[in-house]
Amino acid sequence: MKLLKTYMVRLSVVLLAILGGCATSRPNSVDLRNEKSEIVCKMTVDPVMLSGIPYTEDIRTGNFVAVLGDVPQVATWFSEFDALRIRYQAHAVGSDGREYPAYAIDAGFIGGARRYIVIVEGIKDRRSDIRVQTYSTLFAEAYSLKGERMEGFDEKKALNSERYRAQICATYGTPLSECRLVTGMRKAIGHWDVYKTPSGPLATPFSEQDVKYLAGINPQYGYWEKLTSSANLAVSPLDYVSSTIGIAMDFIRAFGVKSVGLDYQSVQSRQKQGINMMILEAQRQKDVRRMLQTIKPPAGGGTK
Repeated sequence: MKLLKTYMVRLSVVLLAILGGCATSRPNSVDLRNEKSEIVCKMTVDPVMLSGIPYTEDIRTGNFVAVLGDVPQVATWFSEFDALRIRYQAHAVGSDGREYPAYAIDAGFIGGARRYIVIVEGIKDRRSDIRVQTYSTLFAEAYSLKGERMEGFDEKKALNSERYRAQICATYGTPLSECRLVTGMRKAIGHWDVYKTPSGPLATPFSEQDVKYLAGINPQYGYWEKLTSSANLAVSPLDYVSSTIGIAMDFIRAFGVKSVGLDYQSVQSRQKQGINMMILEAQRQKDVRRMLQTIKPPAGGGTK
């Protein structure tokens, strides 16, 4: 009997490990700590909060710089992609070790490739002494803004040591001075709505009508309370993010599928996977049409 009891206990442990996400809840945030175990940066990973960026004082006043980055072409990123997701993880560190809040925003396809617009708070110029990296949702992997995956990345150290974050950013991060500047993001974000949420103010390109619709399929959106409105403003022509979301919302309204956990280990249905792929293709086709519009016809009015 004792042996049977011991076996059952061990079997239960194994099943819990296998089931993983079913047996344990996902964290609501990724907390970056220093050597004293103090939280220096808190990054919410609640799916609905990834539908925008924190509306901080620096974002409100335009005290940030925006640059273009490449989405990493790895299975992790595509597994964590979601049509309703705007924000991906990013972090910046100066040569003096100072850390800067940063956000990698999905801008869809630009110039034939999937791109991020990476915002770094607290500065307005592409400083050569500040480097930035992007990360998977729960900081399991790190990438340069060229989409290169960092080898030998230590997740535990990245979460708990500011010295380690400074070290890897200095070695593998991309200097802001080497990135292409994105102009117009201050104007674009100025066209977004701002909502009061349980996790703090959030700026998002989702309109009030979008949020009301989403609340019908995911009650968490129902907790959002609008603080400022851009209903009387037209979408900025430079706002790739809003254009990308517009395509996604067309499909979401058609299929009514809600978001679940967005980290690499979360599970989604085949239906949701298929819809995400349809949205990716529609966004890619829009970029192709945009590029074709920039091609000038040859002199003489055509080809022979």
